[in-house]
Amino acid sequence: MSVKFVDFEALNLRSKAVLAPATRIGILHLGQQVEELEPDIQGDWVKIKAEVDGVQAEGVVKSVIDGKRSLRDPASASREALVGEAIKEWLRFEKGQGLEHHAPFFDFVGEMWRAIGLDLDGKDRDTPWSAAAISFMVRNAAERFPKYAKFKFAASHSRYMHASIVKRNAGDMDVPFWGFRLHEKRPEIGDIVGRWRETPRDFDDAETSDSFKSHTDIIVSVDSDSVLAIGGNVRQSVSISRYDKTGAGFLAATNGVFMHMVNRT
Repeated sequence: MSVKFVDFEALNLRSKAVLAPATRIGILHLGQQVEELEPDIQGDWVKIKAEVDGVQAEGVVKSVIDGKRSLRDPASASREALVGEAIKEWLRFEKGQGLEHHAPFFDFVGEMWRAIGLDLDGKDRDTPWSAAAISFMVRNAAERFPKYAKFKFAASHSRYMHASIVKRNAGDMDVPFWGFRLHEKRPEIGDIVGRWRETPRDFDDAETSDSFKSHTDIIVSVDSDSVLAIGGNVRQSVSISRYDKTGAGFLAATNGVFMHMVNRT
């Protein structure tokens, strides 16, 4: 047996290796931990044990879907801790369907704000809460891995984007993230994608300033040509976004992406 993680937003667990409604036991979610019991059943199925509706169940899943493996190997424990916190919030917001200003979701947004010392909630819709969400996820990961507590928790993404570059330039080994240009490092789960909003920015801008409109998401899945990343205040919820990669495997400079915060925990 070996530990694996689901690498699709939704993956059918089936009673046997037959694609039919009657064989579906349940649906597994992105980032869900499972136990691989037996690989390569009938060539392209894997037997696993997983939790479905609160109960442990055994069944099979397709091993490859549209050219991508459905299960991935674990990353480091500290990276998995952060990914797990991002997935937890995505699930808490009903996989992106729970809207910020509706109950109980506005209370969840309020939790995120209070964690950085601000008395706001999801009904304060003129104030973006996306940086508060990322700060909340990182802070929760710090309960298991204290290095995350050195994060620059803030209500603005640009604050911690700038700090990650400054700390890298200073060679500060104690912080959880260093900021890199897109061509310098290939993305891994637990890293953070940095984007500009409204006004185009580049890495040099983030190096010299900590005040500009921006957005970040935590990478939770890496494919050959793209990554999936979770962030807050995305479509008024905690949602998944897809980011392109270049042919060389780096984050592509599309949709405002201009920097890459590498997880050093």
